[in-house]
Amino acid sequence: MRFAILACAVLSAGPARAAAISVQSAGSEKPAVVVVQGTLDVADGERFFTKIAPLATAMVRFQSNGGSVVTGIQIGEMIRLRQFHTLVPAGARCASACALAWLGGTRRFMGPGARIGLHAASDPKSGQVTGVGNALLGAYLNRVGLSYSAVIYVAQARPDSVTWLSFADAKRLGIEVTLLKSAAGKRDLPVQTRVGAAVSDGLSGPALR
Repeated sequence: MRFAILACAVLSAGPARAAAISVQSAGSEKPAVVVVQGTLDVADGERFFTKIAPLATAMVRFQSNGGSVVTGIQIGEMIRLRQFHTLVPAGARCASACALAWLGGTRRFMGPGARIGLHAASDPKSGQVTGVGNALLGAYLNRVGLSYSAVIYVAQARPDSVTWLSFADAKRLGIEVTLLKSAAGKRDLPVQTRVGAAVSDGLSGPALR
């Protein structure tokens, strides 16, 4: 319990900025679409739970540069528990805490040109890597089925850089992703993917808190 309290204190500090969370009906025979856009705030986990409570099935669509790592993990765990699918749509970016939530999907989808980036957890005050945060990160990634080698790779980029998903050598790490053929929703067969090389793309450490 003390560890959990410390983790929230270390990783959730900073100004409150809520994401926009909405539910869109896709028709009587299709799952609802839950849209999550913007910075993930510490209160967004509870807000997300309230939105999905009535839903039997759903596709959760993400577009965000990150936010609270605790919230990203909370949302990802709720998605996995409810067996929802996750999507980063065509041309969108989902990085840091957003990418953690996306990884919770029982099936994960990427649209054409979508970018999904990960890096180590950081203290929002100092911007430095935090051992507490990475302990939570590793435990969560293990729970959603990532291999130890994938967990190490996800967390190896420092907070001032980003590891983007790459399909060149993804098979070795075994993170399963379904690639969409087009923005219209047609998709290829599922392929195994993994994260690629870390590069800087304007995302700073505090985005993953």
